[in-house]
Amino acid sequence: MAKTKKQPRPKAETPKGFRDYFGPDVDERKAMLDRIAAVYHSYGFDALESSGVETLEALGKHLPDVDRPHAGVFAWKEDDEADGVKGDWLALRYDLTAPLARVYAQFRNDLPTPYRRYAMGPVWRNEKPGP
Repeated sequence: MAKTKKQPRPKAETPKGFRDYFGPDVDERKAMLDRIAAVYHSYGFDALESSGVETLEALGKHLPDVDRPHAGVFAWKEDDEADGVKGDWLALRYDLTAPLARVYAQFRNDLPTPYRRYAMGPVWRNEKPGP
C-alpha cells in the first residue's frame, strides 16, 4: 500500500500588494480620517458610504479601459437565474467617483442641490503592485 503524500500547509503570509495594520497604526489612521471628516462636516458636507460592489453597467464609461471592460477591475458574472434572467456582471469599485455617479442618478430626487458629499473607503484595482 502506497503512502499518500501529505498536503503542505498553506503559507501564512499576506498576499503581494497587501499589508496588515496593527493597533497604533489603526488608531492613528482613524484619528486622521476623523479629523478630515470633521473639516468636511464643518463646511456642510455629508458622508457617503457606497457599496464596494457595482455593476459593470454602472461603472460603464468610468472604467479604466472602456474597450476592455474587465481590465483594471476585479469583475465576475452572477449566475443566471432559474427563470432565464441573465446574471449581471459585477465588479469591485476601483475609485469613489463612479459609485457617486450611480448614487446620484439613483437618488437624485431625494438629494439636496448641490449635493455636497465626501467619501473615504477602500478601492480595489486589478493592477500589478509596484516594485
